[in-house]
Amino acid sequence: MEHRTISRRRLLGASLGGVGGALLGLSGCGAEGGSASVGTDHLSLWYWKGALSEKLLATAGRAVPGVPGLKVKGSQIPDGDIDSKVRTSLAARAYVPDLTVVNSDNLATFFPDENEFLDLRTLGAGTVRDRYLDWKWKSCFTPSGRMIGFPLDAGPTALYYRGDLFARAGLPDEPQEVAKAVSTWEKYLAAGRTLRAKAPGKPYLVSNIGNVFQQILLQSSKQFVDAGNRFIGDQPHVRRAWDLSVELLRQGLSAGITDGTPDFNAAMSGGRVTTMTTAVWAINGLKEAAAETSGAWRLTGMPDGPANYGGSYVTLTRYCRDPEGAFAFLKWLLGPENQLESYREMSLFPTTPAAYADPAMHTPDAFFGGQRPIDVFGPAARSAPVVYFSPYEETANTPFFQELTNVEMLGKNPDRAWRDAVDTATTTLSRLGVS
Repeated sequence: MEHRTISRRRLLGASLGGVGGALLGLSGCGAEGGSASVGTDHLSLWYWKGALSEKLLATAGRAVPGVPGLKVKGSQIPDGDIDSKVRTSLAARAYVPDLTVVNSDNLATFFPDENEFLDLRTLGAGTVRDRYLDWKWKSCFTPSGRMIGFPLDAGPTALYYRGDLFARAGLPDEPQEVAKAVSTWEKYLAAGRTLRAKAPGKPYLVSNIGNVFQQILLQSSKQFVDAGNRFIGDQPHVRRAWDLSVELLRQGLSAGITDGTPDFNAAMSGGRVTTMTTAVWAINGLKEAAAETSGAWRLTGMPDGPANYGGSYVTLTRYCRDPEGAFAFLKWLLGPENQLESYREMSLFPTTPAAYADPAMHTPDAFFGGQRPIDVFGPAARSAPVVYFSPYEETANTPFFQELTNVEMLGKNPDRAWRDAVDTATTTLSRLGVS
């Protein structure tokens, strides 16, 4: 899972600059004993807190069920450090984990070094393909066709909205009717104008415009750099997301506050913000930020359709001491039954649709007025588009999020900000070999 709290890492984050450039000196065979687990009775797995079920990891540390003699022990690494730690170990050809968890938007940064990871097709991954969401499975592959990731969790998106405030503004408030009323982003903005004019306290539609920019982009199969290593961030699919986000601001529909801050929590609990466009993992963060609004929130489909925001993968490095055993562990850990267990334990949304039918996923949620979240997130997960993320995605998109912040927080001219974002991205990417 990508985020356990409501945050805007990308909106205000700095570029990692150069991520995606191939690791130096990573050719030839791995050094003998390169695995971090050499000399032990178990395989090593690196993950961050909240990425995997602690109960299932405890079981695997004793013995992986159905695989005699196999043990897998997890080492918890801070989320922000795990990728760089993996790169460092690969570059040193020593202390490399047998398996590692990778965030959804970071898997592509390892594409230039795809040979440092095992192609899971050679271990029989194709035999379990039909268990997993189609788009998630396809996103495990490098452009050359090697499968270096295995599906962990997903982040299907929805529109979170304050049903009580919609009703008091004279708008539809039941999920199916709201979905029709805001079926496009343009209709969503129109609803925002009505809320601002007629709901008590003249509430805002969104906390900040960067969230909407992000979600519109995720509904597109294209992002900022294509599979041919060409910059496409100046094309209409990005410009439309930009223009709609700027229009939100122009119409006075954004509160201009950063998610996850005390101001954000106060706005959500005080009814100053009426909607969120985000993923399933935001549920727990919203419940913590605005506990007193329980019962007032509802969920429905996103304007213009579903997307996926977040989720993770597991990889096997080429230093893995027992590839067949490691893959057997993956099939056990990430099969439908245990994905359901992970959902029960830590709300990790399954990438195995068979789990969606289980009664455990159909529990009414009082925070959403007794609505069942799976009724919205299940269909969204099945229908999310296949999105291509380049190794240079973070480098390319950071100037756009930074310039949107300048527009919203500093009053910068939107057209000037757009030109500056395109120029900065173009210049930075050209140094990295992106045309």
